[in-house]
Amino acid sequence: MDHVLPWLHLISSGSSQAAIVLPFVRSGHIVGWYATTRGPVGAFELKKELMGWLGPTYLEHFDVVPFDSRDPMAAILRQRYDGVVYRFSGAVGTKGARMADLLTTFACLASRRPLTNRMPMRPVGAIRSDFERALLVQDAERAETLLTELRGTGRLNEENLRYLDVRLKAGLGLWPQIARDHWLIKTLSDLPLPVQVLADLVEALYRTYLDDLEAAGDTSALLNAFKQHLSVPYPRLFATRRGIRTPRVIKAFLLFERVLDRPNEALLADLASLVSNDDPGHLLFASLAAPAPAQTPSSIPEELVPVSDEDEAEAAFDDGQYDRAFALYNDLPLSKRSVQRLLSCVLVVETNDVRQSLLAKIDRAGPAFLASLPIPVLKKLGDLRRVSGRTSNAETTSATIDGWFDWAEGLAAGLEVSALAESLDNALAWDVTPITRDDATASKFASLLGGLSGEAAEIARRAVPTIFHSVFHDDVQFAEAVRPIAILLFDLIALDDTLTPADLELLQILCGKLLTIGLSASDYGNLVSALEDVQGRIGSYAHLAWSLDICEVLAIAPAPNDAARRARQGFFLLLVGQAQVFAHRLERHDVLSFTLLTRDYELDLEVLGAITLPRSAGEDIETPDLSGKLIAIYTLAEAAARRAKVALIEMFPGVRVETNADTVATARLTSLAKASDIFVFAWKSSSHQAYYCVKDAMGEREPVMVAGKGTASLLRAVLDSLR
Repeated sequence: MDHVLPWLHLISSGSSQAAIVLPFVRSGHIVGWYATTRGPVGAFELKKELMGWLGPTYLEHFDVVPFDSRDPMAAILRQRYDGVVYRFSGAVGTKGARMADLLTTFACLASRRPLTNRMPMRPVGAIRSDFERALLVQDAERAETLLTELRGTGRLNEENLRYLDVRLKAGLGLWPQIARDHWLIKTLSDLPLPVQVLADLVEALYRTYLDDLEAAGDTSALLNAFKQHLSVPYPRLFATRRGIRTPRVIKAFLLFERVLDRPNEALLADLASLVSNDDPGHLLFASLAAPAPAQTPSSIPEELVPVSDEDEAEAAFDDGQYDRAFALYNDLPLSKRSVQRLLSCVLVVETNDVRQSLLAKIDRAGPAFLASLPIPVLKKLGDLRRVSGRTSNAETTSATIDGWFDWAEGLAAGLEVSALAESLDNALAWDVTPITRDDATASKFASLLGGLSGEAAEIARRAVPTIFHSVFHDDVQFAEAVRPIAILLFDLIALDDTLTPADLELLQILCGKLLTIGLSASDYGNLVSALEDVQGRIGSYAHLAWSLDICEVLAIAPAPNDAARRARQGFFLLLVGQAQVFAHRLERHDVLSFTLLTRDYELDLEVLGAITLPRSAGEDIETPDLSGKLIAIYTLAEAAARRAKVALIEMFPGVRVETNADTVATARLTSLAKASDIFVFAWKSSSHQAYYCVKDAMGEREPVMVAGKGTASLLRAVLDSLR
């Protein structure tokens, strides 16, 4: 009985983490033991603990009792506790008694074990969506935290972690760090890269080595730099574009084809057609894609003459240039060999265009040719038809979704949610033009996603960063047609149960874009109403800078009518009312921001109530003497910079304040960075070239990095740097 009581006490404790170990007695002697857990959780750990506690010295037999076993003891334990049941025994006699004593001691130790709270593990998709949101607002600290959480899921191998590291650096704009890591790119280029990682690597190389040459329009230097830094060191990166439509990726693949000995004119024309007319490099790349002048036989190098189209296709395939090989084979008559090669290309490229192109070519060949193909090839073609949705019983897969509108319709129609979520990995290959250039299509797209519920709505919320990146890509001038999509994204974020700092930054960005595009009186009222709801949830001193920046964005943008002006004034008064609670915490720059906003909203200073500057010298905080000093402010939000300049001159008499909004490295920006005593850099409203220009000019000194974009954020950054 002494060996049973400790375990009975554990059972009676009611702990869900307590193990259950009971003896099997025959003729007054313990001849074996049964062990289980309360539920399936912890069974593996219990087995390891018991085997480690007893070891081979005492154990002779230890196994899992099968579910179909007729052992009545195991059946009762499984029925009562719903756990995995183990059965074990040791030698009879002295050793058996010693084992019973050890298990009694184990029970006493188990009773003292502190309870552990298992933190619920979030789905990887939810963590990844938050990670992408953090990258959109370039919140490095939040992104690093989420990356750690992703590692903690145990679902990522070493390859995945490398991909995420590239994504982290790309999302934060650290392009040179990626581009100059030769062995990282060399290693990754030999792997079947995800679409996003391939795009990040090519974009990093292009931004670092080719952007300036493209801007200068120097075709010869551009081609030479491309060969030196991209095509020669990393030819495997250009095996296939995977349908990616990012401008720099398209240009890089066009350059890759251009520098080949025999560029394919059709492929060049296709790539050039993907370069938007609004792109600054449109004319340059149109000239690069133009057919070369016809050469006379005598002018063609001797070694180039005998190569046939088929030989060229074979060479491209053998070199791993799958986009090029597919284009060349697709222009040749079908043969058993070319079908196999085309199939191999399709399986690597993985875009719907090449699948449909191959299947259409096969269909045109006729049934006689189809019957001549080997059975394994016919099976692959059948699989391809199912994947492409060209059969009556085709299932929804990530491959059948090939556009944003198609994806939204799939969600609204209740198609396979997991396949729709997986298809977002290929979003960079989707043409975003239909939903960004046509008002009706954009409105329908927003309506489809806005009317979702349940799991489909959750997928839409997770897709927010992907949609945002596609619609508001930094190289694309967004049109008025995207207004309903921007409103949709704003609502999807604002309606989240929990709002993170990254979410608030995204809301501010979207608010600015909506006000830039222009809103109707109704839409403006809905926007301010949504902001009031958000402010009601997050209103606090911790988020004061964000709230003040939102007030400023509303104040400096036009309002469509008097009702809209009253609505934005009401939002400011809501903030003033909330700030009365923590008015004692407000510093001089906070009060100045409120004062400037009262002028913007045409209100008397009396509405500020307790929000006032210190009335006597004894109450004031010592203000540093900055007379003769130079404060430089870099931000693309020029209105915020001007207001910050006025406030700083008022706060620090005698200080000089200069602002700059150059998007490229200029002599003026370099001179300002070198001469300034304090250089304030609003990195969330900046260009990458300007950042590296400032870093180089300042040498060992560091600029003051600003967390936000508005006047309040700029002022707070300056004050924090002086402490």
